Amino acid sequence: MDREDCDGGEVSVVKAQLSVQRAILSELNVLTAKVKDDDKCEKVSSEWKLVAMVVDRLCFCIFTVLYVTATIVIFRRQLLL
Repeated sequence: MDREDCDGGEVSVVKAQLSVQRAILSELNVLTAKVKDDDKCEKVSSEWKLVAMVVDRLCFCIFTVLYVTATIVIFRRQLLL
């Protein structure tokens, strides 16, 4: 009878450990999915930041060209008068 009690106790311990391991695995899957989602969002964010920098630089160059051209035109007209 002692042998059966020991085996039954061991089985319940193994079942409890298996249950804990399944819970841990489930949490790890959730964390892994969250990290993958965060990485994807970070990648998209960095791509948009790059696009914003390019557009900003392009607008700055256009502004500079127009500003310098307008200044030259204004000063030439003042010299001609």
